[in-house]
Amino acid sequence: MEEETRYFYQPDLTGTIISWCWTFMLFLAGLIIWLEITHFQWISASFFAAFAILTFFSIKRRTVLITPSRLVFSRLLQKDYLTIPLKDIRQPRFTKHTVSMTVNGEILNFTFTNKGIRRLQLDLKQAGIE
Repeated sequence: MEEETRYFYQPDLTGTIISWCWTFMLFLAGLIIWLEITHFQWISASFFAAFAILTFFSIKRRTVLITPSRLVFSRLLQKDYLTIPLKDIRQPRFTKHTVSMTVNGEILNFTFTNKGIRRLQLDLKQAGIE
């Protein structure tokens, strides 16, 4: 396994839908305020800016770092990362875009790109996790 690899991910389907709906609500709030006041104001601009920043972070900040001993999932607005030791992973199941694993009795689901899922599967197999 390589020393450290990093992939982009999205959380399970339910969490992803909720997160993106809240993000899109910022855009809608800016649009509604803009249309209600009938001309563009700073409050609308601030909602649109918050939407753009949150969208950028939702895409670029959600990464998983694979080291020889653990998986480190960065989260969007939390400074505490989800750290999973590789020895605690049980029953990893891979589909075309998702990985489902059991960690300490809790089932975790994550969505990756096709390339990311293949490389993650290969890295876990090389670490002896089947």
